[in-house]
Amino acid sequence: MQAPVEEQRALLELQVVDTAIDRLEHRRANLPEDARLAELRTSKAAIDQLAAEREGALVTTRREQERLEHEVETINRKAEAEEARAAAGRVTSPKELSAIQAEVQALRRRVGTLEDELLERMQTRETLEAELADLGGRAKVADSERDEVTVARDAALAELDRDLAARRAERGAIAPRISAALGRLYDQIRARSGGVGAAALEGGSCQGCRVSISPVELRKLRQLPPDEVRRCENCRRIMVLT
Repeated sequence: MQAPVEEQRALLELQVVDTAIDRLEHRRANLPEDARLAELRTSKAAIDQLAAEREGALVTTRREQERLEHEVETINRKAEAEEARAAAGRVTSPKELSAIQAEVQALRRRVGTLEDELLERMQTRETLEAELADLGGRAKVADSERDEVTVARDAALAELDRDLAARRAERGAIAPRISAALGRLYDQIRARSGGVGAAALEGGSCQGCRVSISPVELRKLRQLPPDEVRRCENCRRIMVLT
């Protein structure tokens, strides 16, 4: 393939701009702020899951506490009523009085057991409420950092988009100086060669692959007509004499 020297040199200009665009697009797709936001989303989801579990446990504990409190109150009333019946003097039978006393004692023992259970529920409730308060604080911190990182991410994106727009404008000014055939070849090589389709031949080396060219091959390349499009024998990129 042949192309005017000016076109070939324009390829080097285009390559510089395309490399800059590739780097900007890579940075845009791999912002540290996006990575941090993903971490925060994962962290917040874990906090929300824990909070939901603790809230469910707290609802159950509150229900059990209310049940126990009601049962203690009911049994205490029954015990008090039996004691009042015995104290009123209406029960004269020693056997019946003994039975009342035994029942009251059983009721008081039952109340003691229930109060122990109630204390456990109250302690569990306090623990759950403390954990929920801590989780709520952690959620607020995560939300606050998310908002800060989002602002920083948006600012970084805006700056990158401005730089990309400028570079793409540069590309738009350079591309018309290159023929369609040479441009297609350059794009094809770029696609399969890590984004580099054209490189300078400097100091006896291809600047695309950094491999030195043998003196014999170098002499052949320099003896080709100026309009001849040269290719690196190692990486097959377009080489431009500078």
